[in-house]
Amino acid sequence: MVKQVPPLQKGSACTNCRRRKIRCDGERPRCGPCLNSSAAFSDCEYNDNNGLTQVQILEDQISILETRLKELQGRGPQQDARQIKSQGGLPVPTITKTLNTGSQNESLPVSGFEDLPPIVRRILVHNFILNCCWVGFFLHRDRFINTVLNFKGEAPTFALLNTTYVWGNHLSSSQNSLEQEATLVSRALQSSAHSLSEAHPQKVTQFIQAEVLLGNYFYLAGKTVEGKYHVTAAASLVLSAGLHKIRSADVEHSGYLAQALDTLVPPRDPIEEGELINAFWTVLTLDSFWNAVHGTPSSISYTSPSVRIDTPWPLIMEVYAEAPLDPNFSSSHTIDDFLSGIPDYTDSPRAAFSKGAILFERATFIGRQLKNEPIPPQSQADFDILDLLIPRFIGSLSHIDRANVPPLNYQLIINTLASAADIQLHLPLASDRISSRMRILNAAKDILDLINTWGHLPEMEFLDPMIAIVWTITAQVFIDESVRIQQEGPLSELPFTRTQVLEFSRRVMNVMESHPFPLMTLQLAQVKNAFKKAVAG
Repeated sequence: MVKQVPPLQKGSACTNCRRRKIRCDGERPRCGPCLNSSAAFSDCEYNDNNGLTQVQILEDQISILETRLKELQGRGPQQDARQIKSQGGLPVPTITKTLNTGSQNESLPVSGFEDLPPIVRRILVHNFILNCCWVGFFLHRDRFINTVLNFKGEAPTFALLNTTYVWGNHLSSSQNSLEQEATLVSRALQSSAHSLSEAHPQKVTQFIQAEVLLGNYFYLAGKTVEGKYHVTAAASLVLSAGLHKIRSADVEHSGYLAQALDTLVPPRDPIEEGELINAFWTVLTLDSFWNAVHGTPSSISYTSPSVRIDTPWPLIMEVYAEAPLDPNFSSSHTIDDFLSGIPDYTDSPRAAFSKGAILFERATFIGRQLKNEPIPPQSQADFDILDLLIPRFIGSLSHIDRANVPPLNYQLIINTLASAADIQLHLPLASDRISSRMRILNAAKDILDLINTWGHLPEMEFLDPMIAIVWTITAQVFIDESVRIQQEGPLSELPFTRTQVLEFSRRVMNVMESHPFPLMTLQLAQVKNAFKKAVAG
């Protein structure tokens, strides 16, 4: 018998269902339509007080930031970074708790402008440094350690310190309570909201770093609106600072930056220049991927002539220190050349990560455009280029190996993201073209092979939140294929049977279940629901 859902009172639907204009069943904490939709990782929130919800407040702030980005992309960099945070930061709770350090409980100050006790500070920074590569840390690691733990040089801003404490707590092997984590998050949000008011020579660079860390943290926690807020703020600032024009060959620009902010101190040495280069690409990587997931173009519209990216591809920090860029070196059309298939001979892992995210974003939107009738001529041309570029890029990647420089989990997301881009390009066409159907199946199988080899290793305890989305896409490819085979019957051209693709789906779900961070848990619920329907169908 079909369960009858009684009609809700007017105004009682969740904010997602209202926005999407669909019927809400009122289930709490997550309604049925939100749980079953392709955007199940989004927040399901009810407005019980007829006022603005937290999500609505954040969406308003994101709209302000996106308007700011459009202004920047239309008129060029502005002069006052303080405008970016003029609307204030996120509302923060006032919680006072203690942190379990293993030997004693240390009191945590509530204020984000008061440092933690020395023993807590050392433990959290140590935890953070061990895993800082994959969480979006782009600063020079040894310099950061010296300033934080050895007190050499100028201490970091409170915004940067507090965001590293949040991650250090999350990456801890001990079981600290949610209240303790909430205290650290509260401190980070307080200090981030006022970061650009601090009297610190590196406050712009460190504010960008803090926003990247917060964005990644909230995405990992399944708080996608908060994640988008912080990544959008970082994107606004890198454009304001002219970081997309570092080493630009354009004669209209001089020095390192294009009309740099007066609050941004020019780099004093090759390492600081490298930090600025890597800051830009770290933000663009996050922004491109997550905006594609949200269904919106990148906040940094790198395909537009007005926001041409000239900054050279990022390198690992040791290269900037050991082999600085030549003083006369200049760069231009970095992304344009890459998307045109022009070789750049940059094999840095950081560059590969950025390229993978760009391909994922481009493939997502060009694939959708090609589904339209009639097909726009430019979309077909862009599709043909990507159709060749993505396999070439995949072939250029190094195989995952413990002997390689980046940690295994960093290598995993790079290789996985590349195959996901192939899926995104052909996915909208899979129901109409057997060639696209085979392409996405083979790409999904490549991701599954990576999962089978690397997904359960101890080194993979902590994963980039992007992986939750990509594994969901992978599982859905196999689930959708099982439905097609059941409806149409097996075809000789297809590489797998229905039994095989269902088993592939189970393997993906198994590895997702072994990494139960909040975003992964939300995504797994979506996959399990789709799998259950496919098997029953």
